[in-house]
Amino acid sequence: MNRRLTAVPALVLAVLALAGCAGKTRGTANPAPSTAASSSETAGGGSAPKVPSPLNTASITSDACATLSSSARSSLSLGEGSSRTTSNGPSCTFQEAADPGNQIDVTTVTANKNGLSDVYDTKANDAYWEETQVGGYPAVYAAAVDGRKNGKCGLFVGVTDELAVNILVQYDHGAGASDPCPVAQKFGEAMVQTLMGG
Repeated sequence: MNRRLTAVPALVLAVLALAGCAGKTRGTANPAPSTAASSSETAGGGSAPKVPSPLNTASITSDACATLSSSARSSLSLGEGSSRTTSNGPSCTFQEAADPGNQIDVTTVTANKNGLSDVYDTKANDAYWEETQVGGYPAVYAAAVDGRKNGKCGLFVGVTDELAVNILVQYDHGAGASDPCPVAQKFGEAMVQTLMGG
């Protein structure tokens, strides 16, 4: 698959693709080494760790650009997001204010009904798999292709037990181009704070 982003349609295909069976959607985000979540945290009936306290997701199930407050965008040096609708759910592209070649795409994966567990259930399709936490919420770096050396890193964050958000960093310049996963982590933490109302 051509992973170079030159147009929105290519981006949509790169961010989330259909994979596996049972109609579960997957992302092609790239992983990074991280602290593994304990398997004892796994929710009964679900393969992913249980979300400790469901976040208020009403705003992001219709507009993925609401994943960040204006102050959070400013602290991350991101411009206003550009929203769109995909078959996987609402998506938003944030570009770095000083360098539009650096962007972060976020998708509220409403197509899946079992949140992060649907991502766990298709992990056999991934070349890399690393469990982590973002702001105290279960998350995983997962990818069919490892693009970290090319400035691409993605992260799925469980915001409720029924909903996960996919964050895909795609940086061409600066420190994020050689080490993009910390950018995804920071975005995820800012998103959690935004959804907490902070």
